[in-house]
Amino acid sequence: MFSDHIRHFLKRIKSPGAVWVMASGVLTAAAIIYPRFGLLAWVSLIPYFLTLYQNTDPENGKRPLFRTGFLFGLSFYLPLFSFFCALYPLDSAGLSPMEALAVVLLALFGLSALYSLPHALLPCALRLLQKRGIRRQRTLLTPLSIAALWILAEWLDSQTCLGMPWGRLAVSQYRLTLLIQSASLLGSCFVSFLIALFNALLAQGIRQHFQQEIMDENGMAPKSAVMKEESAGNSPLKNTPSNKRKHEKHCGIICILCAAVLFLGNLLYGLISMNIEPEPTETISVAIVQGNLSTSEKWGDGGELLSLEHYLNMTRELSTEEDADLIVWTESCIPVVLNGYPEISQQIAETAMDCNAVILVGAYYYDGTNHYNAVYAFYPDGTVSDQPYCKRRLVAFGEYMPRSAILESLVPTLAELNLMQSAFTPGTDSAIFSTDFGAVGGLVCFDGVFEAPALSSVRDGAELLALLSNDAWYDSSYAVSNLLGHAVLRAVENGRSVVRGANTGISAVIDAKGRIQTESNLRTAEVIRGEVSLYSHRTLYSCVGNLWELICLLYVLGLLVPVRKKTA
Repeated sequence: MFSDHIRHFLKRIKSPGAVWVMASGVLTAAAIIYPRFGLLAWVSLIPYFLTLYQNTDPENGKRPLFRTGFLFGLSFYLPLFSFFCALYPLDSAGLSPMEALAVVLLALFGLSALYSLPHALLPCALRLLQKRGIRRQRTLLTPLSIAALWILAEWLDSQTCLGMPWGRLAVSQYRLTLLIQSASLLGSCFVSFLIALFNALLAQGIRQHFQQEIMDENGMAPKSAVMKEESAGNSPLKNTPSNKRKHEKHCGIICILCAAVLFLGNLLYGLISMNIEPEPTETISVAIVQGNLSTSEKWGDGGELLSLEHYLNMTRELSTEEDADLIVWTESCIPVVLNGYPEISQQIAETAMDCNAVILVGAYYYDGTNHYNAVYAFYPDGTVSDQPYCKRRLVAFGEYMPRSAILESLVPTLAELNLMQSAFTPGTDSAIFSTDFGAVGGLVCFDGVFEAPALSSVRDGAELLALLSNDAWYDSSYAVSNLLGHAVLRAVENGRSVVRGANTGISAVIDAKGRIQTESNLRTAEVIRGEVSLYSHRTLYSCVGNLWELICLLYVLGLLVPVRKKTA
């Protein structure tokens, strides 16, 4: 009965239409937007990959490859970038309602189109590989090629000044802790690879196991296939339509079994990894102060004094409760160049002494030449870190203007858009904070979305990662949970606990296995507590970095190299 439904489904998509491609894109985006449906990502790409197999098959003639991939990319990224709507009306940017609407729509559709280009190239690249012969007698090469090309598309999405890895398949799994432990081996891109490969194997298995639906109604093989067999001099006894169908079914079963082994193997590794706890160098208590101040309150007249008093009051209450070794505030919670306001620094230092704790504070830093979005460490003895941590991955149009000269001439409205009202300079090093309990690596907002900042901090000796963020721009959209998901992946990749403080939430204490120990509510002023362990061990990923992306690239390039046939 179930088999009949599959055959009916394949018969209907014998020439797959746009609806299947779009449905696949929307369902995959839904798995990222709603992480409780994370398992959906393991099957949501099947309709799209079935379409790829159909369209890239050399025997089917020319098909709209670029258009198919681009359509998938749009249906995938438009839902993912829907959070831009939460930015409207961009009051802090000083735009009129119509200008703000134009900027939001340009960001939504423009970035969706831009990010769709790598996915539009994926079917074209796959067709090129098909012509190189990966399909002929090599059942598993095509699914492997699709998964490798997917990883290269994800990598391209994170390049250039507008790049960000917002559509990583791995992010959909951050609530499914067992399934992301393999990120400690080869990074989150390896988790994305496993998901893409699982979908590709199932799609290949379904297509081949029910290959007779592609045959004609009389059970005869396609004429093109018969002609090729005759021209190759194959024996008609060995290559009858019946034997060919049996071979296709056999290959289909192999693909489905490989998919099952892949998923169970990843799950088994997760179970083993979760039960292996490395010895911590120290265990400390932490507190996160979530001030929940709106953008207008922070950057309005006198906002810096309002924010300072608010965070100081919430922190002072901690001294009357259970002690905390580390207190984490949030990104730019004191919206001033802090090293230029000694009286403000003095008040925070006194509070650190009263609480007998290290306080990490988000503010700005000026070195005499450039401005930075930074994190300062105030110590229990009343001193402050000699060098603050400076954010390394800045937000385009929010913290700096990419290609400002070109934008000014082409789109004056965009050239004037800068949510922070000044251009920041990216930091260049990890600036690890040394404390009595261990080395703490600082991260700010977008730093946590990319792998490199956290990786370099761990390589420079960080035993704990503190991520300060301000997600008030995104209101209550899914973007805040997406940012939390990336923080979970950074924890697993590097084997480090992550303490994430966000102005309006979601603040969280995440252990080194990616388990969220405690998390705050959105849009509430609260203090959350937890205990975290500090570690000095290194995961395989923290040693080799993003090696898997390079492996995927070399794999694809290797398939493109022509192989000379030996002559007798």
